[in-house]
Amino acid sequence: DILTRDMIETSRSGNPFSDRNRLIVRLDVLARNEELQDKLMSAQEWDLIICDEAHRMSATYFGGEVKYTKRYQIGQKLGQACRHLLLMSATPHNGKEEDFQLFMALLDGDRFEGRFRDGVHYADTEDMMRRLTKEELLKFDGRPLFPERRAYTVKYELSEGEAALYTAVTEYVRTEMNRVQRFAEGDGKKRNNVGFALQILQRRL
Repeated sequence: DILTRDMIETSRSGNPFSDRNRLIVRLDVLARNEELQDKLMSAQEWDLIICDEAHRMSATYFGGEVKYTKRYQIGQKLGQACRHLLLMSATPHNGKEEDFQLFMALLDGDRFEGRFRDGVHYADTEDMMRRLTKEELLKFDGRPLFPERRAYTVKYELSEGEAALYTAVTEYVRTEMNRVQRFAEGDGKKRNNVGFALQILQRRL
């Protein structure tokens, strides 16, 4: 069942989390409603809670402090409300080890206790994570979920106008990339963002 406002208001026990054995709840509905969070925490312990799009439950280190989002805080509560917590996501992490360990603390707060320090707080996550590429995903009958991708290179001749456009854009990208390297020195984020935009422009052709 999907949790709705009507289900909350007409709950026989006053707590919709105590009325059913299975519920589907939107993350933001929980994150923004403290009364509903209290009902979740006062209900019986759940055997399993599955969170899709779990990367949205993020926390970050900034200015020497941890910035917890409401979604991250509800992730902490979900971990306390069940025996088993499964976090699912197909979105890559931002690559920052300290943020990654904050995220993993949702699964094991003891293992990732304390502030991350480079070279000190690396932890093995092999027993906590399973990475699958889409080529490895299978249907219930064992067949691949996604069809095999087959790429072929097809050669064709550019018209005079197309060739002129391609040359002009290529020269523009090359010139601007050199300019970014000079003026964004020391600002890696800005350089990467502009460089990525220029690469997209080139690939569009």
